[in-house]
Formats: sequence, structure tokens, C-alpha cells
Amino acid sequence: MPLSNSHASLDYLKRERQQGWKWQKPGRWNAAMPLDRSGDREQRRVRELTALHAVAAAMNQAMGEEDALAQVLTSVLDVLGLDAGRIFLLDPDSRRLSLVAAKGNPALLDPSETSLTPGYCLCGIALQRGELLQAADVGSDPRIIGSGCRNHPRHACAAVPLLAKERMLGVLHVASLQQGGFSDSEVALLGSIGAQVGMGVENMRLREEARRAEALGVLLQEMHHRIKNNLQTVADLLSLEAANSTSPEAQKSLRDSISRIKSIAAVHQLLSLEQLRLTDITELARQVCGILQQHLARPEQALEMSVAGPAIFLPSKQATAVALVINEMVANAIEHAFPNAPGRVSIDLTEQDGRILLVIQDNGRGLPSDFDLDRSEGLGLRIARTLVEKDLAGTLRLDHPAGGGARASIEFYQ
Repeated sequence: MPLSNSHASLDYLKRERQQGWKWQKPGRWNAAMPLDRSGDREQRRVRELTALHAVAAAMNQAMGEEDALAQVLTSVLDVLGLDAGRIFLLDPDSRRLSLVAAKGNPALLDPSETSLTPGYCLCGIALQRGELLQAADVGSDPRIIGSGCRNHPRHACAAVPLLAKERMLGVLHVASLQQGGFSDSEVALLGSIGAQVGMGVENMRLREEARRAEALGVLLQEMHHRIKNNLQTVADLLSLEAANSTSPEAQKSLRDSISRIKSIAAVHQLLSLEQLRLTDITELARQVCGILQQHLARPEQALEMSVAGPAIFLPSKQATAVALVINEMVANAIEHAFPNAPGRVSIDLTEQDGRILLVIQDNGRGLPSDFDLDRSEGLGLRIARTLVEKDLAGTLRLDHPAGGGARASIEFYQ
């Protein structure tokens, strides 16, 4: 029976009452009265389906959590013919049950009882044990200690845990003036309703979390877009300064700063295009190479660059460090490896079990024979080594590959 037919189910149930169902009072089955057993079974099944469909419809159609639970409570009391009910939700911080919905006979409801502690009265015990409990006679049951619950002692009540994936979310409390408590079939039905309400609450909360995450993602995208624009503005100002400078040393220093700023901007550019909070460093390496080829390569320099590897996603802090390391190592190759000849720089990235290996290799004239990374005074190498060791908690090695040139191997973990 589809959810959209829940109202039709209620109408069918009411017609069945008029056509011969034996009810002690509107909405409550009197199990003591004789019935045809096959008819009894069919009618009970209709009743169960009607209750569950009504609960599902209320959870799916309501806009907010409290509104949904108020509709659920109305449907449960109407279909089961109960006299009063309340729904409490568990506050994860205070670990108290807070009242979110109440309906029915005022004599069975205590308006001052807006919160309960685990273990207090029947609802608190049901929460603590994680099981459905009932009291056939409130006036004689020692578990019932709430003063409001004893205002009208001649009634029965039940406390139904609201569970989602074995996690306690709250309690449904229902009461009836009919003597004798709840039948086994009613207890089973209440248990099913509790599970369905619990799952409905969990789904509503997950949808709300997803909505907030989507809003946060849009906000982060806009933030990264603005940061990228601001960095671009700084780089443009430095470009003007470099163009107006007559000092070759100052121009070189400004060009180096521009490439570093634009490498950082490339991280924010990628983050502004994705709702993920992660950056694909393989794509980032391609963008950094493009920036360097545009700003540092000499017009007469025939320079070939390639980037190979799978998409590897890292948080923005690690991605920024990787972008700067690539910037420094490739900039060094452009400046020192190819003084008078065409050159090639290749970048290879691999990832296995969280271990990332970044290899930057050129076919230039190679490292000096007495090169020692620990004694190197080059600013670019010092920056790269600091970023690898401090920000990436990794290692940097420089060596001479068999085919000539120089190779930098950076290893770190996600």
C-alpha cells in the first residue's frame, strides 16, 4: 500500500468498524469480545498496515522534526484508539529526554514534565534498557514514580524506545484508559512504530546534515574563489613592480615570488571548482607547470613538461605544500639545468596505501659532483625541504638518475 494512500487506509478502517468490528470505545479493539478468527487476523493486519503507513506518511510529509513527530503522535493515537501520548527525544549533550510532542486527554499528561532523566519513571527505564515496557495499571506499578503519571491512576501506559541502527534517539509514551493493558499484538505493533519513527528521525537528521554540508560547500567554494582572486591581484602588482625594476636581481626575486603566489592560487582555484574539501594534486601539478612555463621559462628555451599519475586527493594544507615544492623544484630545473639546450621535466605521482611518491626529474646537466643537500644554500631548495619535512612530514632526496640529469624524490603519507 503506497504512502499516498494512508488517508484512504484510515477511511477503510473506519468503514470496517461500522460494518461489524467489535470496539469497546472508538478506535480501541476489545480482545475479550468473540470474533471470527480469520476476520480477526485480516482486520488486525489492516490495522497494523494503516498505523505504519500513517507514521511513514507523517515522517515523509512534514517539513521539520518537531512537526513530523506531532503528526506521528496524532496518527498513532487515532489509528490505535489511544487516549494520550507524548514523544521525548534524547539530547546528546545533556543526556536528558526532552518533550517535543504531546496530545490527548489532559488528565493523562503532565504539562510540567518537559524533560526526564534516564532511569526515571517508565520512560526513563525504557530509554536506559532500550526495550519496550508497559504498565497495565499505573496506580499499582512501582516503576511509575512521576507525579503527573499518577494524577489518573486507573490507566495503562507503554514506553516505546525510538531506535535507529541500535542507537537510542528517544521514547514514545502512550496511555489508555482501557483496563488490562496492551495485548501482545499491540505491543508488537508499538515496537514496529517505534523502530519506524526512530529511522524516520535519523533520516530527517541526515537530510538536514546533507543540506547544511551542501550550503557549507557553496560557502567554501566562494571563499576559495575570493582567495584565488586576491592572490592573483597580489601577483599582478608584483608583475608591475618587476616590469618597472631596472635591477636583474630584483626582477628575478619578484618573478620567483610571483610563481610561488600563483602556485598557491592554483590550489584555491581547484578548490573553488569542487565541492570537495580536497584537491587533486596531479591536476595541481599540471597547473603549476603551466604557470612556471609562462612566467619563468625564457622565450628561446625549448622546454617540454609532462605530468603523469592517477588523481590523488589531499586536504588544502598538504596540497598547498605540494604545489610550492613542485614550484621550487621545477623552477630550479628551469633556471639551472638547461643553460643552452632544450630540456624536459617530468613529474610522476604514485599512491599506494596512503603513501605518496612524487618524483620530479629533468634531463639537464645534473647536480654538481660535490652536491650535498644538507649544505645547500639555495633558497628554493631550503624552502622545498622545509615544506616536505614540516608540512608533509615526509622526506626529500636528490640524486643522479642513470640517464643523466637530476631527480628529486618526495615521499609522504596522506
